Amino acid sequence: MKPEILSTAIETLTNLFFHNNNEATDFLAKRTLEHYINDLDLLGDISAVAVEIDKQRAWALIPKVRLFDNRKADEIEVALCGLGFTDAEIIASDIVFEEWKKSQGHL
Repeated sequence: MKPEILSTAIETLTNLFFHNNNEATDFLAKRTLEHYINDLDLLGDISAVAVEIDKQRAWALIPKVRLFDNRKADEIEVALCGLGFTDAEIIASDIVFEEWKKSQGHL
């Protein structure tokens, strides 16, 4: 997503999801988020998204993002926590976790 519209996108999603929310606006909010993610590449720059979410104090959007892309939501949380894990470290930890789940008979 172009940096120029990222701020407006986060603000729009916050308003749709959390201000005057009802069934109709919830549907609209989810469709808008889906459009932003799939068509406008909202999650293309996780660091910028995390900075904007933090700047607008819109942390409650993360579970909404998780509905469409769990991995990116995790990456946003990591960026917000300032843990500074690289993508390779996150992928490696996911691989180890999946192997552990298999060894425990969870899959």
